[in-house]
Amino acid sequence: MMSHKEFVLAYEKGTVGCSVSALLTLRLFFAGDIREKKVSINLLLWSLSFLVLIIASVIAFLDFPIRWALLGAFAMLVIYAVAFFYSVGELVLSAALANEEFFEFAKTKRALWIYSDDENNLPKMHKS
Repeated sequence: MMSHKEFVLAYEKGTVGCSVSALLTLRLFFAGDIREKKVSINLLLWSLSFLVLIIASVIAFLDFPIRWALLGAFAMLVIYAVAFFYSVGELVLSAALANEEFFEFAKTKRALWIYSDDENNLPKMHKS
């Protein structure tokens, strides 16, 4: 197991990589398990913006032809999903780098996965 200090040093040197489970992080937020204020506030804002997206889609279905409403709702949902996953990943990683307690929490709950990113595991190129 990697300590917080080792994680920060390895991340800064580029020898470890990370993966964040955004949906698990959202589930932990709704369960009330996340105590990091910055993460909680941002997830609350993302949740509220999803409600706004749903309301806008309903209004679009009432006011526009079905084809345009479907196209607009689908496009906005894709844009929202990409932005959500990117933002939550960045948010969890920055909180894990800054706060040792959140790092241990995210690692224990498997919201943050850490893997070695050294070049020893890459295939060797043969010189001809």
